[in-house]
Order: sequence, then C-alpha cells, then structure tokens
Amino acid sequence: MRTDVATQQWKNSSVYALLKSKALLIALYFLIFIFGIAYGSGYKFYNGYRILQVALLFTLGFWALYQRQFIVSKVELLFFAFIALGSLFWDNALFIVTDLLLAYLLYKGFQALIYNALITKAVVLGSFVLFLMLPVGLFDYINSGLYRSDWYPLAWNIRIYNSYLFILSIFATWFYISTVKYRNIYLVFLFLALLAILLDAGRSAALAYTVFMVMVGICNRQVWRPLLVVYALAFCTYVGMSYTASLSVDSASSALQIARTTTSLRYDLWLHALECWLQSPLVGCGFYQLDNYEQFAAHPHNLVLQVLSETGLIGFGFLAFILFSILKHINWRAQNSYFVLAALVAIGVDSSLSGVHIYPITQIALLWLFVFLLKNPEFAHAAHFNLPQHNTSASNRYLSTAVMLVLAVMFCYLVINTSIFLEDMPSTPPRFWGYGYHLL
Repeated sequence: MRTDVATQQWKNSSVYALLKSKALLIALYFLIFIFGIAYGSGYKFYNGYRILQVALLFTLGFWALYQRQFIVSKVELLFFAFIALGSLFWDNALFIVTDLLLAYLLYKGFQALIYNALITKAVVLGSFVLFLMLPVGLFDYINSGLYRSDWYPLAWNIRIYNSYLFILSIFATWFYISTVKYRNIYLVFLFLALLAILLDAGRSAALAYTVFMVMVGICNRQVWRPLLVVYALAFCTYVGMSYTASLSVDSASSALQIARTTTSLRYDLWLHALECWLQSPLVGCGFYQLDNYEQFAAHPHNLVLQVLSETGLIGFGFLAFILFSILKHINWRAQNSYFVLAALVAIGVDSSLSGVHIYPITQIALLWLFVFLLKNPEFAHAAHFNLPQHNTSASNRYLSTAVMLVLAVMFCYLVINTSIFLEDMPSTPPRFWGYGYHLL
C-alpha cells in the first residue's frame, strides 16, 4: 500500500511531469549547443546539429503519433499536393522539397509541444555559459585592436549566435517583467546579449533587438527605464571598447563595426529573387541559386522573398495562411498582447534581413519561441492553441502513420547517402547542410 501511495505521489510530482515533458528534448538540444558539444569541426558540426534537429522533430512526431495526437488535415494534404506539383517545375527541386518537408516537421513539432516555463528559464540561465570567454575576447580586442569572435564555444557563423541571443533576449525580457525574485539576472543577460551582437556587427539582430525593446518600453511604462538603462549601457560599453581598441592600431578602421558601409549584397540578393519570381510567379523557380552559385547566395536573406522566389504565390499563400491563423486567434485586447506583438514584429524584422529561418539551432529557437508566444497559459489566446487533438479516425491514423514513415525514410536516405561528411567542402552560405549548394 505504501509503495502504491509513493508511486502515485511520484507520478503527481512536478519532477515526474518534467521528465515526461516533450519540451525536455528542446532543452537538451539547446544545452548541447550552449556547451559547444559537436561532432567534427568547421561545417561538420553544422551538419551534426542539423541531424540532431531532424532526429528531435521525428521524435516529437512519432511521440504525437503514439499518443494519437498527430492529425493530417486537409490543408496539409493540399500542402503535399503542392510539393508534388511544384517539384515538376522547380529548378533543383530536391532542395526545395527537403526545406518544405523540414518546415512541415517544425509545424507538427509546434502542435505536439506544450510550453514549460521552468525549461525556458533553465535555457536562458544556461545560456550565460556562452559568455564565459567574453572577457578574454574583450581583453584581446583592446590589446590588439582587432575583434575576433572566437570566444564563442563553437566556430559558428556568428549570425547564428546573434539570432540565438536575440531570441533568448525575448524570453529574458518576459521573465524580467513577470518574475518577482532575482529578476535583475535577466537584465544582465540582456546587457551581455546586446553587447555581443554589437561587437559582432550583427545589424539585423541589433535592429530587431532595438525594435523589440522600444515596443515593449512604450507599451509597458513600468519597465521602460531599466530596459533603456541596459540598452544604453550596452551601447556605451561597445563604443568605449571600440574606441579603446582603436588606440591600439594606426587607424580606427576596426572600431564601430556596426556602422560598416557594406550591405552583404542584400540589395542584389533581393533584386535577383524578385527577378526570379517574376519569371514564374505562381509556383516559383526553385533553388535557382545553385545554377549560378558564384553570383547568388544560398538564400536571399529575406523570408518573404525566399518563399516567393522559390515557391511562388502558392507557397506564399501557405505562409500567409499560417500567419493569418495566428493573428486571427490572438486576443489583442488582452493585457499582455503587446508583448506578443512586439516579439512577432521583431522576429519579422530579423527574418527580413538575415537567415534566422535557415540555421538548425535558430529554427528550434524560433519553434520554442512560437510555443511560448502562443501556448503560454499567461496569454489569453493560449486556450485556443492548446486545444487537445485526438485522432479518432482510423483512416487518418493510417494516413498519419504513412506520412511519418515516408518522411522518415526520405530523411534517413538523405542523411545516409549524403557525401557532406566525407568531403572537404568549400566555405559557402549554409542552407540545409553547411555547404549550402550540396544535398546528396
């Protein structure tokens, strides 16, 4: 009897609930990234994180399938039909099909996940590990006059870290607003995150960070002062560090990197994307960059233009449908709706100027951010997005199982047969793999 009571108490405990939570998989993925655990070096660990991401999404999918919570809707069947149709017209269609199916897995992952505040706090606090070597990097910057971003745990493209820190800053801001005890620790994170972004000259992340802070400060007058102080302190620290570093060299060319005049050819990338879309406005032209990779980057650094140019108006229609479904069910009159709006606008800014939607770690960060924004019980609209799904139709269960098995076979084939791990690929803008112009 006592054993039964103890067992029941254990099952009712918060620790047991946490261990059963699917969100724990998200936390483990973040922790692997935070501590810099990776296979190989260079682009190999980018590819390793992609494989981990796909494995994570399939785990969520099969978990939902086991619990009969995986339902293939009519809209999803239309989406698959569009992929089949588009593959007949797209250039290098396998690239686009892979990206779209990965987006589908992310969407189903969102449906399967339930928000967990404790896990989110653990991820934010654990992300302080990223800054352990920042003092060493600053000391080297001041002494040499040359800033190097090698203080991060992994030698990623620094834009990945910039976008990750920006997304985590949204969580940190919310916890500062909603937490009573030890809330100032989140201000420290906001300061370090912005300072790192400024040092890396991450302009899109810095702009998105600024837009988010301004909107939150305007809508919540109780926190605008500390947020302004943190922002000003980070910016002044950056300017002071850059000026001091400039004294170590003959000129100030290395200082104030955020103000550099280059645009990473954004205008040319966007112009090429529009020209491509005009050639095939309905279904897009696929992965057109591959045929002229010396001129075009692997993606146009703009989510809307990428969807339009690669999948046309039909593909953009699916994206618009998702966005409309989100905006339609948010209670904009609720007290905390301003925070959701600020986060969505800021994410829109970053995704219109960067590749935040491309990298595996930032894709998972965006996935968890949308779970937080739409399924957090502290937001009034969470009741709609948390509606339980139960697949009672036998035919749909068979269909759902078939969909997951086909997707699993496809991605397993892709991973097993790719030569991306066997060859020394050149340094290019990443896409699915680290070498963006190679898939198999």
